[in-house]
Amino acid sequence: MKNKLKRTKNKTMTEQVYEKLEDLIVFCEIEPGTVLTEAEISEMVGAGRTPVREALRLLANESLVNISRIGVLIPEMSGSTQLQLLEVRRAILQLCVKSAINRLTELDKKAIQELLDSVYEQDDVEFLYWLKQRHKVLCKCSKNQFIYEELRNVQGLSHRFWYFYAKKDDHQQGKTLHKNILEAVLSQDLEAAALHVDNLMDYLEEFVRSHSI
Repeated sequence: MKNKLKRTKNKTMTEQVYEKLEDLIVFCEIEPGTVLTEAEISEMVGAGRTPVREALRLLANESLVNISRIGVLIPEMSGSTQLQLLEVRRAILQLCVKSAINRLTELDKKAIQELLDSVYEQDDVEFLYWLKQRHKVLCKCSKNQFIYEELRNVQGLSHRFWYFYAKKDDHQQGKTLHKNILEAVLSQDLEAAALHVDNLMDYLEEFVRSHSI
């Protein structure tokens, strides 16, 4: 029996449903290729049809679901899709770190340092939540809300692919590559930050190719 979601002071029902469904999809608790109805999803997350429908629209914007007359489809894993996403992520992340370095405040530096202090403490699941927080922090440092929106739109499918295939060594390497970017931003070294972004994206592209048929 599913627990019914309850409204909180800090989050709307739509936000809660969105986060619940995002986790179910990213962590493959709903298998790729599954087709569901809105009624089934409402029962699954313990929420009404209206917030479910609104959450599904948000997830569709991020390509985590495909909505059609036959139902709500959870996309299959696709290496070609991942490579396209990484092209976009590379460009947006380069813009993000450049903007962050040029606009960094002392409060921003504190937030980045907190991320750095905790990066190696995360297990495999916690690391994905850490990555989401890293996106938020870096985008906030950039002082450009549209950068965050664009990164959010491409990160869900990337995180799902990573979670499905990544092993312990991959997680360790990923943590180091993300740490290098944050350290370069913290020291406001634009050249090093750009290099580390490329190193991360090159690694992820190779990771995708090695796990694609």
